[in-house]
Amino acid sequence: MFRKLLRKTPLAWFQVRREKTRLAVALAGIAFADVLMFVQMGLNETLYESAANLHYSLQADLFIINPVSEAFTSLKSFPRERLYQARAFKEVQSVTPLYIGRATWRNPQQTQTERTIFTVGVSPTKSVFDQPEITQQFNKLKMLDRVIFDRASRAEFGDIATLLKKDNSLSVQVNDKQIQVVGLFTFGVSFGSDGMMIASDSTFMRIFPERNAVEVDVGLIKLKPGANKQLVQKALQKYLPSDVLVLTLEEFADREKVYWATSTPTGF
Repeated sequence: MFRKLLRKTPLAWFQVRREKTRLAVALAGIAFADVLMFVQMGLNETLYESAANLHYSLQADLFIINPVSEAFTSLKSFPRERLYQARAFKEVQSVTPLYIGRATWRNPQQTQTERTIFTVGVSPTKSVFDQPEITQQFNKLKMLDRVIFDRASRAEFGDIATLLKKDNSLSVQVNDKQIQVVGLFTFGVSFGSDGMMIASDSTFMRIFPERNAVEVDVGLIKLKPGANKQLVQKALQKYLPSDVLVLTLEEFADREKVYWATSTPTGF
């Protein structure tokens, strides 16, 4: 039967070979469409991964957020008391409050243009980041009105790296206040942030005077060695009031990705 099939006239193949130019054009069109689809898929994955970069850079086993919070760009605060309540668990080694804000940065160069900069406030006594470049500069943040700046921020913020080489610090205006940039780190922009700086919790409150230190944006929980993360998570979620949500790192990052995939024009 197979031999009979081979003896049949390959009509479809003859039709394709008859117009070689049309065949080439058709193949090129299909190839272009395929390439375009793969490019879109790549951009899509880049969007989600860049949106969760900050999540993956934080050193914590569990995270506490307000259930209404969907992403770092739209966080809602919760009482700092929840961290103290979580600290009472014997499996918990430490808790750290994280403050998130979006400030107005004025380019210190001649342009004087203003851009919104993503601002992270955290206690300078211990680093919660897994990047040595950030950790090594935390002592610089213990003085008020000191920040470190992401050198990978967009150019509209100014050539901060070059300006900082001329001196150990650089004065800039943030929310109409004079702030000193005392160091640089490399993090990178995302679809939700064009630039980023890190400050101590005290400096953060000076930049955002309308904020209150007892209202936390993200709570970082570090567990003791050997503690079962899933069991502690369930116990904390059951013990703490319903105004907070306890998440693992994977759940915290996935929440951010889902937000960008379903609730923003970019994801759509």
